[in-house]
Amino acid sequence: MGNDETAENQKELHLTMEQNQIIMDQTTDMILEWDIVEDTITCSENWLKKFGYTPVYQGFEHLAANADMYHIHPHDIPKLVKAMRAIRDGKGTILAEARVQNSMGQYIWCRFQAMSQGDEQGRPVKAVGIITDIDDEKKMLEELRRRAERDSLTGLYNRVETERQICRYLEKQPNELCALFIIDTDNFKQVNDSQGHLFGDAVLSELAAGMKRMIRESDVVGRIGGDEFTIFLKNISSREMVIEKAQSLINMFRGLFRDDRQMFEISCSVGIAVYPDDGDDFHSLYHNADMALYQAKKQGKNQYVMMNSEDDKSIGQYGASTLGAAIDSDLNTRELPEDLVNYVFQILYNTKDIDHAIQLILEIVGKRFDVSRSYIFENSEDGRYTNNTFEWCNDGMVPVKEDLQNLPYDTLGEYREWFLENPVIYCRDINSLPPKMSEVLKPQGIYSILQCAIMDNDKFYGFVGFDECTGLRMWTKEEVAALTLISQLINTFLLKKRASEKDRQLSIQLNTILDNQDAYVYVIEKSNYQLVYLNRKTRELDPSAHEGMTCYQAFFGREQPCENCLLAKGSGEIYNYKYDVWTKVRVAPLKWGATDAYLLSCFDITEYKQITHE
Repeated sequence: MGNDETAENQKELHLTMEQNQIIMDQTTDMILEWDIVEDTITCSENWLKKFGYTPVYQGFEHLAANADMYHIHPHDIPKLVKAMRAIRDGKGTILAEARVQNSMGQYIWCRFQAMSQGDEQGRPVKAVGIITDIDDEKKMLEELRRRAERDSLTGLYNRVETERQICRYLEKQPNELCALFIIDTDNFKQVNDSQGHLFGDAVLSELAAGMKRMIRESDVVGRIGGDEFTIFLKNISSREMVIEKAQSLINMFRGLFRDDRQMFEISCSVGIAVYPDDGDDFHSLYHNADMALYQAKKQGKNQYVMMNSEDDKSIGQYGASTLGAAIDSDLNTRELPEDLVNYVFQILYNTKDIDHAIQLILEIVGKRFDVSRSYIFENSEDGRYTNNTFEWCNDGMVPVKEDLQNLPYDTLGEYREWFLENPVIYCRDINSLPPKMSEVLKPQGIYSILQCAIMDNDKFYGFVGFDECTGLRMWTKEEVAALTLISQLINTFLLKKRASEKDRQLSIQLNTILDNQDAYVYVIEKSNYQLVYLNRKTRELDPSAHEGMTCYQAFFGREQPCENCLLAKGSGEIYNYKYDVWTKVRVAPLKWGATDAYLLSCFDITEYKQITHE
């Protein structure tokens, strides 16, 4: 056999672990491998399929210093650099989210998860991970956040978010001159009474759009009552500027509809307070602007009054604002009252315990709408069964959660199919449902139901439900819309909780990578030599070897550790009489969960040994 062929065989035998392309093509996730020592990154072909180009990487330091050359959103480069630095500095696993630009110039949100592998001294030499497209998840969260913050009719901030935005700004910029306007639409009830609510809603929408055009994008404008608005001007130069803006606002209201075919005139009254002269926090500022508004209305409306703290008593002690009053359009559209939706959203967004938060929200919503039960059902992995995982019961209602476990959908008639056709099921009388469905509900004492599907990427994961057990209930449009929105919020964050299983999927993916290496790969605990992982090639070599056995017992039939054990050396060649196989062994310390362990990669060099002995 020639030297060239021998050299080629040696080259093949000394190749490091390679990813199996067929396996990787079966997932939409992108597999990446970072050789930390050589500072090179390789990605699976799914990157090309997802983004339409081959990834560019010219080194870690180059990435950190030349963000413009890469397809990562500039704002997200620091997060990725920080994560990569953590891996390079010895942190075992990292998780980061960043936007990656595709060949069409569109940014796609992705989650980067990676795990490091060390050498015999424990120094990181390689990182293997997964890049997952989370763009739809991000867009859903953003839409829910937008709906939680905005007034349904005008698109302005609602009263809760308006106050939050102003308070946050005053805390961050306590030394700036700012102004708070409270704006009341004069005699708006007459517009509604004479022209109808639809016409009135159109007027409010136009007024809101006009106010947004008048202010800077950085300023705050919100709807805080039925026909009442607020504007917060940030970082103003003087009180004179405030007066100019107030007069422009008055003129905008007066002239907005003058050129319409059905000409009519709208006016407003405005109360103004300047920070910090007229108040050093939101509530004192709002109080003084409210008193100024009262004075403007008292003086005949269609004007503005600016608060002067020195003349406090002359303005009067009664406010004109209706902050907290119900907004008609909110009651007539598919929006949940802002106070509750914001409360629910904040609980879910800020919690560290999703289970507790969901249980609390089911109680809050159940009491708010006076339902008998609120609950969640989640499907099994294969989608054939469903389980009642959360339940809240109103006073006097009997819990049924324990009786509703592992229910096969086959026994529930068309339940699953109904949700696939329509994500919301609301029924005044369960007797109108198909027999198999009503037979499940009747023993629970249910008269009426409202249920909303838990969906993700068109896959059905379960449902959120509300029961009425005291009598037939006609679900109003407001109730259906409100409970549906709450369900969507819960769905999103419940799926976020279940997404923690992505960590498990990462482990499976990494196992898949190891299973497709042309090497015998296994992991043993450092303290006792017990096997905790064997890749497929190792299991195929010796089907009797399994986790829990010691490596010397499984592979060498010994009762004691081998005298020539390579753990201390970190690498070497060894002959196994049991299998008549020569292997070149590499040893790398790692963390297996919280346990110190070793990863052993054994490359079959039997053919090479035979060649060299010929």
